[in-house]
Amino acid sequence: MLTGEPGIQSFERFGHTAIRVRDMRKGHLDVVFHYGVYNYHEPYFILHFIEGICNYTMGALYMSDFEEEYQNRGLGMTEQILDLDSLQSQLFLNALLENYKPQNRHYRYNFFFDNCATRPFDLLNRHVSVGTETASHITYDTTWIEPVTLRQMLQQKTGTGNWLEFGIALALAGRADQRASFREQMFLPDHLQEAYRHATLDGHPLVKENRRITDYRTDITDALNDKGIFALQPFNVAFVLLLAAIALSSWESKRKYQLGSNYSTSLSTRLFDSFWLLASGLSGCIIWFLNFFSEHPAVDNNINCVWLLPTNLLFIIPIWIKNAKKIRRIYFFVIFALAIIYLVTACFADQYCHPAFVLLCALMIVRSVSSIKLEG
Repeated sequence: MLTGEPGIQSFERFGHTAIRVRDMRKGHLDVVFHYGVYNYHEPYFILHFIEGICNYTMGALYMSDFEEEYQNRGLGMTEQILDLDSLQSQLFLNALLENYKPQNRHYRYNFFFDNCATRPFDLLNRHVSVGTETASHITYDTTWIEPVTLRQMLQQKTGTGNWLEFGIALALAGRADQRASFREQMFLPDHLQEAYRHATLDGHPLVKENRRITDYRTDITDALNDKGIFALQPFNVAFVLLLAAIALSSWESKRKYQLGSNYSTSLSTRLFDSFWLLASGLSGCIIWFLNFFSEHPAVDNNINCVWLLPTNLLFIIPIWIKNAKKIRRIYFFVIFALAIIYLVTACFADQYCHPAFVLLCALMIVRSVSSIKLEG
């Protein structure tokens, strides 16, 4: 079992699992099978990916090419040599070859429950737990397993306080905040590696040797621990936007007092409102689409749909129409009410609320109350 360690890019952050087959009697046979091939040139690939229609393929390549790829990318990789007898090895290889047939190699990828790590895990359990006379059995020691949720497992890989974690917090619903079972934790390659390290096969360790194949480059490890520019982290950006909303609202209130009946919303405030309506509206389009139409796991029943409204995109237009006061008052009241409902719901719902969400909802409340008051 080969375990590729995380890389810098978002799609590399969770690592990779592959199966190496080497025939010691035939030195030229050294092949790697893995369930992580996709064609991003496929028509409508991005749309299909968002929909959860992820058509992945089982791939195979020479070990020398696989190792060279990891060396070129500067990523670490380890190898666990499994202590299988000749029959078990042959049965496992036969299963891999059957999977690799053109009619069998394609599958519908599922990030949590059917991915590059869960497939080898299930395949090994299904085809090695047999024998000629008495059935063999893999026993997993689960004492090392921690009581964590799927979201917490992702945060271990993405880190916290960065935009990747922020985006995942937006997209994933409460299903990701339920405690993950032993089988569910196998979706992460390093957890699968740890499970094999603690496993036994018919009383003896399943893994008979551990080897380091490639090492991280120093710059890769530094990049993995880098949260980015402090001022541009999601919480800090949300905090600055909230302060700006408070300042603008206070300023508009003073202008209203000074100008009386001649008052109209300033250009800077309209631009600011257009900006956050645009950002929340685009986010709402994505979150609502994932919630109602996507086949991805753990994205439905997302309470972020309460405060992120796709209709905010349409509401940008009345912001710039002088005679649309009534529309603005009604819609700002809707935004205000939904932001309050979300904050109350988040206190009791079994879904993670990112700290930045609280600040962004506060921004909506401040701007809504100010606009309703000034438009009156």
